Amino acid sequence: MLALVFLQSENVIMRKILLVCLLHELGHGLVMCLTGAGVREIKLHATGMQMLTNSYLLSTGQAFCIYFSGPAVNLLFAILFWNINLETAMLHASMGIFNLLPYKILDGGAMLHCVLENKSELLKILNIVCVLLSVAVILAGYYYHIKNPVIYLMAVYLAISEFMIDKS
Repeated sequence: MLALVFLQSENVIMRKILLVCLLHELGHGLVMCLTGAGVREIKLHATGMQMLTNSYLLSTGQAFCIYFSGPAVNLLFAILFWNINLETAMLHASMGIFNLLPYKILDGGAMLHCVLENKSELLKILNIVCVLLSVAVILAGYYYHIKNPVIYLMAVYLAISEFMIDKS
């Protein structure tokens, strides 16, 4: 519903952001279909969207490719738009790089969990690193007098997400 409101608004940047997000998710969806996993369900969250596959028996390589495909699409579009429309290129680059962060609810963290699936000690260290990264973002924001509450809320949300129990 929020996407429809933004699409109807005169604010061009919001439409671009929604398109960047949509292309990111379409990248995941395309690779899900190419791997034979298909798309079982699409969930909308406060911070974004999640696509679930039909197949729970994906190989590590297939899962890794699915997780990487969203950021890869964004980074590809960032390169393609670099000399055409810098604002659009930067939105794609930001989305791609952000999603490669090592938090387990982001694509980068999911990729690391694929690679480290049987190494629980390394995964625990990764969780601690992510929480410390969130704390560093909050402290840096305070130090540099950043007043944007979304940055602080996202850092807290990402830190809390590291303590959520995996259902997989």
